[in-house]
Amino acid sequence: MNKKTKKYLLKYTLEFFVIFLGISLSFMINSWNEAKKDEILEIKYLKSLKEEYISNLKGFDESYSYHKPRWDNMEKFYKFSNKNSFKEMDSIVSILTINWSFNPNLGATNSLITSGYIELIKNDDIKKLVSRMPFLIEDYTEEEKRTELVCVELGYYITEHYVYNPRNNKEKQQCIDLILSTPFRNKIYDMQLWLDSIIKEGPELRKDFLTLIALIDKELSDRIKSS
Repeated sequence: MNKKTKKYLLKYTLEFFVIFLGISLSFMINSWNEAKKDEILEIKYLKSLKEEYISNLKGFDESYSYHKPRWDNMEKFYKFSNKNSFKEMDSIVSILTINWSFNPNLGATNSLITSGYIELIKNDDIKKLVSRMPFLIEDYTEEEKRTELVCVELGYYITEHYVYNPRNNKEKQQCIDLILSTPFRNKIYDMQLWLDSIIKEGPELRKDFLTLIALIDKELSDRIKSS
């Protein structure tokens, strides 16, 4: 191989490596930019999820605070008899017929799942819990809806038979007889069945909220430390 051939071979070899290196660097930079964009989007979603579940926790606590007194008064209701005063009876019925529902906001959660962006979340524990949340919440709110239906039925029944602000003992006794009647007690029993599930499932759902918020908090904190 003469000098001229060697010269051209070296030249083209160098040009090849320069082009190869340029393409490789360009690919690496593009990959890094895409990874950075994904990380920024992931952090944005994590922050949105944190805000969403802090708000949901507050809404849950508010609704659960209405269910607990109703549950606590069930035993009093079943022990109620003609020996009790009208005032005691009226107080218990008022508590039992108050209804309050948990109305969660799942905007960020549903957006993540339906768009497929949930795959951007690197923490598997967060990803799994976020994926399960809509089903866990639906189970709980379904029990609330059934309780609400019983409350509506009780409302109609009370409106039809109950004497509001009774003026004499006869009218008060009429109210007491209504509360002691089998149809009314059956409706309260139906309510108790759904309240059983609410009281049992509520603390577990609240625990899931707290767990998810804590996981996201730690993930965001770790990202700040590593940046």
